[in-house]
Amino acid sequence: MERVIMHYDMDAFYASIEIRDNPHLKGKPVIVGTRVVTTCNYEARKYGLHSAMSVKEARKRCPRGIYLECRKDEYEKVAEEIQNLIYKISDKVEFVALDEGYVDITKLYEKYKDLDYIAKKFRERIYKKIKLTCSVGIGYNKLSAKISSEINKPNGYYIMRNERDFLEYITDKNIRIIPGIGGKTQAVLSKYGINTISDLKGRSLLELQGILGHVRGIQLYENARGVDSRGIEKERQNKSIGNETTLNFPVDDEDFIKENLKKIFEGVYRRLKFKNYFAKTATIKIRYSNREIVQKSKSLKHYSKNYLDFLTIFNELLEEIDLTKAIILYGFTFSNLEEKINEQLSLNDLDKIKKNSKIVELQDKIKKMERGQRK
Repeated sequence: MERVIMHYDMDAFYASIEIRDNPHLKGKPVIVGTRVVTTCNYEARKYGLHSAMSVKEARKRCPRGIYLECRKDEYEKVAEEIQNLIYKISDKVEFVALDEGYVDITKLYEKYKDLDYIAKKFRERIYKKIKLTCSVGIGYNKLSAKISSEINKPNGYYIMRNERDFLEYITDKNIRIIPGIGGKTQAVLSKYGINTISDLKGRSLLELQGILGHVRGIQLYENARGVDSRGIEKERQNKSIGNETTLNFPVDDEDFIKENLKKIFEGVYRRLKFKNYFAKTATIKIRYSNREIVQKSKSLKHYSKNYLDFLTIFNELLEEIDLTKAIILYGFTFSNLEEKINEQLSLNDLDKIKKNSKIVELQDKIKKMERGQRK
């Protein structure tokens, strides 16, 4: 294998953290979310519950479930612990959400020559250090790794060593097995009698481009054959700090998106403060259910780590983005980071300091007078 890619996916991440921290919840259906289900454990999924379902509907289906508020700060903290462990085995990593990511393990494979050993050890290490389970897929590219990680969920692994392995597994499966094919694309393809990967492979590139457009046609033509040339987008240290969430189902609830974007913003801001960085630029990223991606950025005239500075531009960015359409991903990032800034005081700052100094002097005089009177 020229390139070995691993995809890890934490099992029911938010719900699993809640169960880990509250052992009495083990074995019970646990649902995280106040208005919309953010995630739920496998016991809850037996009742037909899933991410992005309204909590009202979830309560009808599973009235005895344990419904918990989302503790995003805690989930981000645990995610960072996991990511720090992963950086110890590879510096070529792409974190696509708090609970999943791609890892280039080519060098690790060259060392151990045993993919089963690597998959088992990775899962064991995560559980030993974090006390959470994860599912792992190993493949020759990102597509095969991603699909592999879904096969033996939860707490399992699967390996696709080449295109032959990929095609043997995928050929008779529904087209929805390919990441990115949602309900709308499925409906379009179904009109042309394309329901399985075998059906998809049976169509020419020109046919698929005629049905789905130039770019999307090429993508699905290649994916059906196990071709995926995307590389690992290595996270560049100190260039940006951000976080994003991918939903299992599209959500068109504007209040839900705003509420959770605000939580992401505040979590990322805390990381900025913790790392003691100054930032200039804030960005909100949205991906709609039709795969359209919108990124809006605003920059300050100066470097800052002041909460109100960034809250202001965060709210301004929200006003520029259409949050009423169905959304499958949302995120927030600080960029243009610096560790040390020579902060120059403005005239207003100097005026404030002078005023404060006069107040302090006056307070000192009053205290001296009071002490003199007591004597």
